[in-house]
Parts: sequence; C-alpha cells; structure tokens
Amino acid sequence: MSKQRVPILVYHHIYADGDVSGTASQAGVETESRFRQHLQYIVDEGWTVVTTSQIIDWLIDDSPLPEKAVGIHFDNGWLDTYTRAMPILQEFNMTGTCFVITDGLEAATAGQEQAVRTQTEGEVTKPFMTWEQAGEMLAAGWEIGAHTATHCKVADTYHEKSDRGVLWEIETSNALIAKHLGVAPKHFAYPSGSRCDETDALLADKYRSLRLWHFEHPIQWRWTDRSTSRLAIECQNIDVRVSMDEFKAVFDGALDGTLDGTTDGTATNAMG
Repeated sequence: MSKQRVPILVYHHIYADGDVSGTASQAGVETESRFRQHLQYIVDEGWTVVTTSQIIDWLIDDSPLPEKAVGIHFDNGWLDTYTRAMPILQEFNMTGTCFVITDGLEAATAGQEQAVRTQTEGEVTKPFMTWEQAGEMLAAGWEIGAHTATHCKVADTYHEKSDRGVLWEIETSNALIAKHLGVAPKHFAYPSGSRCDETDALLADKYRSLRLWHFEHPIQWRWTDRSTSRLAIECQNIDVRVSMDEFKAVFDGALDGTLDGTTDGTATNAMG
C-alpha cells in the first residue's frame, strides 16, 4: 500500500492584515499576507493543489494523484471566502472546496443576517456569501460541499432528535444546493467535528466522503492516506495561531511518513 500522505488545509476566515488584532478570538482567522505566504510555500516546494474529488478518487478507486498533493478547504461559506480567499487563490491558479451552511447563504441572498454558533468563534453574526457568489465559485472550478443547514453539531442532533433530526439537516442542505447551484454535493464536512458511528451510517450513502475536523491546541497533525476511511477524511485546521514553522511541519510530516504530534516544536515520532 502506498505510504503517501495528503495534507488537507482547512481555513475559515481570511481577513485583511489590520483586521485580525481586533477580533475576539484568533481561532479560525488567517491574514491575507500569511495566506499568500502559505500558497507561495506550496508552490516553491513543488506541491500540487488538487480537488477533494481527486483525493477521494485516489482513496477509493486508486486513481492517480500527484506525489505531493494537497487539498484546500474553506468551511461555512463566509463572504470573505469569496471576496478575499478566492481572488488570492486565483493569483496562484488554485481552487478549493467550500463547505457551506445553507441557512447562511439563504439569509445572505435575501439580504438578511444569520447568527450561527461555531467552535472557533462562539455565536457570531457575520456576512455569508450569496448563492450567486457560490455559483461563481463553482464556475471557477471550486467544489461546493455540504455542511448542514444550520451548522448543528451532528452527533448532538442525533442524540437529541435521532435519525429524523440529522436527515432534516442533510436533506434540507442538499436540496438547497441542488436548487441554487444545479449540483448534488459530493462531500460533507462535520460541523465542529461532531460525529458518531450512527451519523456516519446515516450519511454514508449521501456523500462520497465525510470530513472530520479537530479543534485542539496544541494541534495534533493528522493526514489522509490510503488507510483512511472515506467516512473519516483527515485535515489540518490552519489559522493565525499556527506559525510558519508549524505550517511547514504539516508538509514535512506528510513526506517523511512518521511525524505525528503537537505543533509546539516537540513533535512525536510515531515510530517510538
């Protein structure tokens, strides 16, 4: 079996450099200059940004994938993904996958605000992109993934409302994406990383992949490899708390095949 590891970088917000210091929490926030620095590093080190579908094709069907492949994800569907992240990625001839909260896009399209609760920022009311803007991203080569209707914690919803509550979130989200974008979402990201075996079973035939998410600090780096289940795609959360050296360690660990552990400069060697 191939020992290749694929980093999947997950961002939430890209802010202008001067806007970050005033945020209540720096979790989930990255600056434009740092984001450009990340992308330049990817280019300089010979990595190729691939789509989520390419990664899953490689994982499931053994389709070819560049030896140094990396995926880029944006969660929630915030407006700054469209206004800031997409233009910067276009400068580098790259695209990503955006996992959208459909309640947020519905509100933005109607000219309204939508409050959501997130693991990174708590309960916030921030601008979402509209469906028209999401359609422009899709036309530009992005993939649009599902992230529930309300950004619920899916495992909690299952325990509170059983199958019915989870399926309402999924079916509502999928129907709105199909209605506005004309596509069925192929990939799903668990909001706040909240999942359980029962939710995996419910969603297994709804999507080609289910992506995990971790929010611990110091961060435990995890990669997607050929032993990864399509129901548990691994990723790395990237924000301003991650230094450039730590960012580089994501790629070093993917290449050496042994590095696991924290981002505090004392990574643990999985070989012991």
